[in-house]
Amino acid sequence: MKSKITLLFFLSALMISCSKEANVDQEAIKDGNDMDTRRDEPGGGEPIVLYDDLLLAGQHIESGTISAVLVEGVIEVTYNTNSDWEIEETHLFVGDLSDLPTNGGGNPKIGRFPYKGNHASGTSTVTYSTIELQQGECVYVAAHAVVTNVNTGQTETAWGNGVPIGGNSWAMMFEVCY
Repeated sequence: MKSKITLLFFLSALMISCSKEANVDQEAIKDGNDMDTRRDEPGGGEPIVLYDDLLLAGQHIESGTISAVLVEGVIEVTYNTNSDWEIEETHLFVGDLSDLPTNGGGNPKIGRFPYKGNHASGTSTVTYSTIELQQGECVYVAAHAVVTNVNTGQTETAWGNGVPIGGNSWAMMFEVCY
């Protein structure tokens, strides 16, 4: 019960602080970093930055970043690791919180996330084009990865920094709005 109250508190705080920004529709996966996610002027097909924060491995290790940008009305989520880390797997959910796949205990079922992939050795950037977002809409993003440190061989679960999803895991999600 305490975890549900805590989750409701975090979600309420997040919803209050959300500026209105994006929504997305299903498309393709791109390995490689071929877009500039720092431009934020609307119009003309320029990406609008909706979110840019840490990709946390093992709960506390800054292994890279997660960004969400709106490109011609579609949310693109990019995983980008630091030079010491590579991406092995990704699992991504973007949508309404009620559609987030979870088990009976409230833990996310990453295998049921709609966007996922196994990635070749040396992959440091993965981008998914997801759903359309209309002005005034908000959606939740749960960005999970399996990352490996190229220097130590250490493999960790990683999540895009945000609020706890719930259950008994450290899984996190964040909200984006247009």
